[in-house]
Amino acid sequence: MFEHLDRSIWTIKGCYQPNDGVIAVPRLYGKNKLKKLIDAYRFILRYYKHYIRFVYEVGREVPVVPSSDVSRIIDPLDVVNRLKELAHERIIRASLELLETIIDGCGCVAGFSGSLAGGYFTESSDIDIVVYSRISACYDLLRRLRSEGVLAPFNYGEAYGEFLEMCEGEDMKLAELMRRRILQGSFRGFKYTIRLVDCEHQLLMKDYVVLPEVTLLVKIVDVTHSHTTPATYLCSVVSSNTSYIKSRDSITLLTHRIRFTELYEGLMLRVQAPAYLMKNRTLVNLDIAKVDLLS
Repeated sequence: MFEHLDRSIWTIKGCYQPNDGVIAVPRLYGKNKLKKLIDAYRFILRYYKHYIRFVYEVGREVPVVPSSDVSRIIDPLDVVNRLKELAHERIIRASLELLETIIDGCGCVAGFSGSLAGGYFTESSDIDIVVYSRISACYDLLRRLRSEGVLAPFNYGEAYGEFLEMCEGEDMKLAELMRRRILQGSFRGFKYTIRLVDCEHQLLMKDYVVLPEVTLLVKIVDVTHSHTTPATYLCSVVSSNTSYIKSRDSITLLTHRIRFTELYEGLMLRVQAPAYLMKNRTLVNLDIAKVDLLS
């Protein structure tokens, strides 16, 4: 995250960043929280339309904030020490306990993001944690903590409440999948979201041809990288509306959004989105797709 010259708080998105700026979206402007990506883009189009530009390595137009407009970087690791001074607040005590449990349990590098990092948290805020190392060990730890009851899944009310707060027209079945997700749940009565950032696994676009709009029915066959940010899924094509992608071809689904992590093997999806044809893979970005979960 970083503070803009106008005092707004922005979140840096993705692993790839241009040399002259950062790909980012606003999260807090004055007292207005922009939790939905669609609201963040509306803000950008209203006040910072000149930030929007095509980035070849990403394959689409994205907001790039010039380095000169960044007032200060908010380092998730530095936030921890600042919050320790506020440990009299219940959410801070719970947040620090969960972070220390994760770090001690898997020996990773981790810190806070979201409202805790931005300084606009309340006693009803979520706990947002980012993990930068020992990703597999941390995911195994989180699964064990869930099985031991240290971490709890969302109940139905929490899952649908979270979905309705964040949804942007997605399939309601995502709310049902949210209850089985390890990376989201509750701890000490607070909702948590944990991102396991694996930039070594990022997929950069190069030497590609874009099919502007395809409709594919796909089946997930490999979920090795389903729990990371970014997350990827190897899929088998069941049906396609274009001759460039045929049944039984393999494609890769990519996402940077927590709502599309931890999808399970065998899940069928219908996706409508641009497809990027490259030498070694065909890629569809779930973050800009219309997605229907079919099973």
